[in-house]
Amino acid sequence: MALCLKQVFAKDKTFRPRKRFEPGTQRFELYKKAQASLKSGLDLRSVVRLPPGENIDDWIAVHVVDFFNRINLIYGTMAERCSETSCPVMAGGPRYEYRWQDERQYRRPAKLSAPRYMALLMDWIEGLINDEEVFPTRVPFPKNFQQVCTKILTRLFRVFVHVYIHHFDSILSMGAEAHVNTCYKHFYYFIREFSLVDQRELEPLREMTERICH
Repeated sequence: MALCLKQVFAKDKTFRPRKRFEPGTQRFELYKKAQASLKSGLDLRSVVRLPPGENIDDWIAVHVVDFFNRINLIYGTMAERCSETSCPVMAGGPRYEYRWQDERQYRRPAKLSAPRYMALLMDWIEGLINDEEVFPTRVPFPKNFQQVCTKILTRLFRVFVHVYIHHFDSILSMGAEAHVNTCYKHFYYFIREFSLVDQRELEPLREMTERICH
């Protein structure tokens, strides 16, 4: 089982090249600190807390980029099992359907297949985190930075919803359940620590969350 997991995630099957932090920057140092805490075996609730003396926007920026990389990888490993045929609608079970809207091609909420939604989502997030006006590296953060991050994280949560509800069998067959669960718990504790995602958005995975995030 461990070998299978290593084979699956070592291939780095991301949709996009991983976004990396520039060595020598404050954000790079924060990223290293966060990763060291994760690997130390500390409780995930403790890991997400803002370190004393650090800027909250920097801390949020580091985690948004890291979660983008991780969730992109998770979905990428099962993208071949999420097709226009198997998932004609981006949904989280029969009760939840997610429509796509942006400022370019889809100005009104559009009903799309899951793979199309995912591709647009990853493109959209990549564009934002590479935009110096949104995720600046050398100037102050914009006033709406946390609002932008809330939108990013809300949409990333929907990836977890779709993966858990529609592709859990794939997670199990790859031996990836523990890895995906750990990533989800880290994500969940972070968004709750800083109140970054509306509680209503979390409802599709509420029962599972109560079970694994106790």
